[in-house]
Amino acid sequence: MILAAEAFGVWAMAEGWNGNDPGEAPAFGAFLLALSRFMWRAVVRPRVDVYADGLQVIGFWGRHWIPGGAIRRIDTEDGMTVTTTGGDVIEIYAFSASLIDRGRTPAAAQQMRRAKPARPGRPGKVPDVLRSPDSTWADLLFVPMPVLAVLAMTGVYGTWN
Repeated sequence: MILAAEAFGVWAMAEGWNGNDPGEAPAFGAFLLALSRFMWRAVVRPRVDVYADGLQVIGFWGRHWIPGGAIRRIDTEDGMTVTTTGGDVIEIYAFSASLIDRGRTPAAAQQMRRAKPARPGRPGKVPDVLRSPDSTWADLLFVPMPVLAVLAMTGVYGTWN
């Protein structure tokens, strides 16, 4: 789906760009790159890796390591959430209530429950949930669009005639 959107955007840009200002091509290209990165982060990348001792949750912007003893409840109502013994509620984007994930959520929750012990640990006795931001060099693709928009609003960019 992402590849098809990219291919159509490149085709449309090459086919119909003759009448447009040449300075708009970099802005449109930056828009396509940022859109593809956004679609990758929102649709393809989120997942949950189930281990014997916990869950590795990879979301839109961050990662969470949830030790098995810290899992109090896994809910599948209106998407999927993990409630920890410390009271944190962590949303799982990989199994949201979207069209893509519809029907897979209960099976995924059942598999995730294998990492949960029969009785959760006490809040002071289990390791904390580890949170970390998750960014890569490819996230720099989000930068050109706001920069080009600010330059266009100030009149610095787009005055090619």
